Amino acid sequence: GSNEDPDALVCVGDYIIVISNDSCSIHYADKDTLGTWTEMATGFVAAHCPNAIFSLDASHTWIVGDGGYIYSTEDPTVSVTVQDAGVTSTQILRAVHFLDTQRGLVVGNVNTVLVTDNGGLTWTSKTGPAVGVSLTVCWVDGQNRFFVGSEVARLYYSEDGGDTWTETAFPGSGAGTVRDIKFVSPGHPVGFMAHSTATPAGRILRTLDHGYT
Repeated sequence: GSNEDPDALVCVGDYIIVISNDSCSIHYADKDTLGTWTEMATGFVAAHCPNAIFSLDASHTWIVGDGGYIYSTEDPTVSVTVQDAGVTSTQILRAVHFLDTQRGLVVGNVNTVLVTDNGGLTWTSKTGPAVGVSLTVCWVDGQNRFFVGSEVARLYYSEDGGDTWTETAFPGSGAGTVRDIKFVSPGHPVGFMAHSTATPAGRILRTLDHGYT
C-alpha cells in the first residue's frame, strides 16, 4: 500500500522477498520477471512485525521484529514460524545474520545482542558494547567473531562470541548512523559498510584487513 514502507530485501531461491513492518508481512515476486507481487502474512504475530531478514539459502531464512520476536522459515512464500516469542528479549530487533545453519547473531534497541549456536532453537542474551544505545547492524565473521554497528555511528567487534567488545574507529564515526555491514564472505578480509552522516549524506566505507581499519 501507499502508506506501507519496505524495510528489507533478500533473494531466496527463485524469489525476491521484501518485508514490511507497516503491513506486518512478506511480499514476494519472481526475481526474473518481477511482474506480480504476492503478499504472505501467515505466521506473523500482530504487534510483533518484521524489521530485518537474512537468508542463508533457499531453506534457511530468519526474520526479526518488534517485541523481541524472531521468526524462521523454510519457504517465505508459504509461512513463517516463531522461534522466540519475545522470551530472550522484548526489545525491537533491528538486524540478523547467520554464519551457517547453526551460528547466528541478532541485535536491536537498547544495546540488545542475542546469540544462537543451534539455528535459533535457543537464544542467549549477551551484554552489548554500547549501554542504552540501539544497535542497527550485525555480521557473524566467524564462530566467535562478531561485528555490530550502532545508531550513533559506532562500529564494534568481538572475538570471543560477544563477551567483550572493541570499537573500530572509521572516518566519520560518532556522527550519523551505521546502516549496514557486509564482507565478501565470512572470514574474508574485504568488507563494506554503509554509513549515513548527520547531514545526512550516504557513504560507503571499505576494509581490506578484516575490519580492523
